[in-house]
Amino acid sequence: MGGVLELYPINGSATVEREGISASLVKDIRNYFQISPEYFSMLLVGKDGNVKSWYPSPMWSMAIIYDLVDSMQLRRQEMAIQQSLGMRCPEDEYGGYGYHHHGYHDGYQDGYHQGYGY
Repeated sequence: MGGVLELYPINGSATVEREGISASLVKDIRNYFQISPEYFSMLLVGKDGNVKSWYPSPMWSMAIIYDLVDSMQLRRQEMAIQQSLGMRCPEDEYGGYGYHHHGYHDGYQDGYHQGYGY
């Protein structure tokens, strides 16, 4: 059975890109991360290719994911560059997710959620 790779935009908009992935790639990913085919897993992978967070069930609040991404070093560098260029995401783009820019960072340190032991 194949799978779906979902790519969420960093600006919080509702546009999500979905790409089908082959059954052999799903098997390779599950083997690499040692995930049984009987279990759901959602992984947040950083631009550096490392797993930043691992969720055993679907995440219903993308605000948590966006805050985690915003706490990562590469993203902080991007935001600094964007700010220096006067670039800014409209606030209303986050409204659909209940996103609050400074609400979820308490449990995160250096891009890793403390509850997951990373």
